[in-house]
Amino acid sequence: MNMLVSAAVTGTAIPQAGVSAAGADPILAAIETHRQVCEQLSKEVGRHSALESEIPLEKRQSEVNPWEDEFIVDTDDPRWIASERALLSAFDAETDAACALCDIRPTTRQGLLALLNYALTHDKDGHSWPRALESGDARNITRSWHHFLLENVTVALTMGLDEPSLS
Repeated sequence: MNMLVSAAVTGTAIPQAGVSAAGADPILAAIETHRQVCEQLSKEVGRHSALESEIPLEKRQSEVNPWEDEFIVDTDDPRWIASERALLSAFDAETDAACALCDIRPTTRQGLLALLNYALTHDKDGHSWPRALESGDARNITRSWHHFLLENVTVALTMGLDEPSLS
């Protein structure tokens, strides 16, 4: 246990080759997808920020967010409106990819360790993971991403990992 924690804290890579008799651990692909989606989100944030500097305030009044209907000002620069929509789409894609990490069960010990290591090392500022997610099942609960991650890890450990026997 201490080795896992110290490896994550020091940034030491935990081996990520997770292959069982059933094939590659699907969580590894989900981790890679999340990495790629985060890169796209970062690029979109950069483009949006550049437009904030380039377009005058009076030409960027439109707002697109997940909580309200689009507020579009017809006289806004079309690049701003497109950027607002693209930014929301990128944030949605990141949330979906983060949720997949809680939904896809690791099938190998290395996959499970890779998931836990990624969960720790990805969150550089304490705000990288979604905070209020709905379970989407009969429980109808709202919890943090970490709660659903722990559920996924518990299920993986309870159901067993497809590791070959060492005996």
